[in-house]
Amino acid sequence: MAEEGRASLPVAFEEFRDVTVHETADPEVIVTEYRLVGTLRGSDVRAQAAFVVVLRARDGRIVHWREYQDRAAIAEALA
Repeated sequence: MAEEGRASLPVAFEEFRDVTVHETADPEVIVTEYRLVGTLRGSDVRAQAAFVVVLRARDGRIVHWREYQDRAAIAEALA
């Protein structure tokens, strides 16, 4: 994401926590769980939400990306 795109988001992302990479039977597929932590812009409110990413990499490039988010946690943080 370009720098101006990040600046337009309501959250300034600061760190990834609890990163877990799961092995799969397919060597091209990676499953990762993590918590993304950030601060709501214009405040001191810090929040975090869980994510799961399933991606396929081939020849050193990501060819497919699917992301699952804890939308309830994100909605609560933005409320």
